[in-house]
Amino acid sequence: MKLIELQENHPTLDDVIGLAREELVVLRQPDGSVFALSHVDDFAFEVELLKNDPEFMAYLQKRSLEPAVISLKDLRKELAV
Repeated sequence: MKLIELQENHPTLDDVIGLAREELVVLRQPDGSVFALSHVDDFAFEVELLKNDPEFMAYLQKRSLEPAVISLKDLRKELAV
């Protein structure tokens, strides 16, 4: 983790992003406010977006209420398990 005191330093956004590619960057403003910047992989970002999408969550809820197409008993027979 890299802590940058903004009262003492004035990095450019490009500098901070460059650091965040390697490790978590924490920025502390003179008033004590703290912010963090971290690299996010595409999958984690997409999951977070979908978690906060009411339409997608309603779709999942609706799908979870649909009856199964095949019973577990029949699936076991089909798979010979």
